[in-house]
Amino acid sequence: MNSSRLLPTTHCILDENDDPLDLLCRKFNVARVTLPPGAAIPPTIDMRVLKDAHTPSHVLAVFDIQEGDWGPSYQPIMVPIRVDLYTRDFRTNIIPQSPPGTPYPIPHPITHRSGQYVSLPIIPTLVPHAASIPLLFLFAQGLESRSQLLYCRLLPSEVIEEFPAPPTMAQSLARICSDDQLAGYARFNQGLWKNILSLGPRDAEFIKVVQTAWNATVEARRIRQHIAAARSPNSERTLLVPSQATS
Repeated sequence: MNSSRLLPTTHCILDENDDPLDLLCRKFNVARVTLPPGAAIPPTIDMRVLKDAHTPSHVLAVFDIQEGDWGPSYQPIMVPIRVDLYTRDFRTNIIPQSPPGTPYPIPHPITHRSGQYVSLPIIPTLVPHAASIPLLFLFAQGLESRSQLLYCRLLPSEVIEEFPAPPTMAQSLARICSDDQLAGYARFNQGLWKNILSLGPRDAEFIKVVQTAWNATVEARRIRQHIAAARSPNSERTLLVPSQATS
């Protein structure tokens, strides 16, 4: 990946068209699909073709809860993928090998529906963190060049300004985030980092960006916990007892 594609940016104005899953679908020229809540994963699914070019070969039904533990409202994330790109850019093989010479799915009409569709095999895929998979696939496969779509989902803009200095980033993150905001960044960055460890993307620059963000998040949580411990009533009593004993 060209190093200039992942330069830090604080231009963090994102809109509804910047959803990573929608972007990934558009990169593969298909419309987003979902399964009904609580439904079993079928062997194939039809995706409407937006443009007859560079369509997917498979769909991953991505989930981070064991299928037996799904509640009635659970829905896996349906992520389009091309086997050639995935094999090129990831070390962990999750796509069953097709017989030699197997053609890519061809767009075709479906009775009583408008437009063209591709019928794609579905691969149930258990990952550490489902929500960050579309972002991982966008950047690890070189499909997205706007670096703000990566940085601004990992960190606030005020913290990105300090990139790549984890201690300074951590201090800034601990200072400006509420507890809920910090917990949200921690969940996402940890999940994305675990996905990287599990799937093995080959893009070293992308990995370094995520690792730096995750390290800064970990340190920010340590700072916040230290501050909370210092302010707790128990810590105050601990500090008072020795001074009373010597008076």
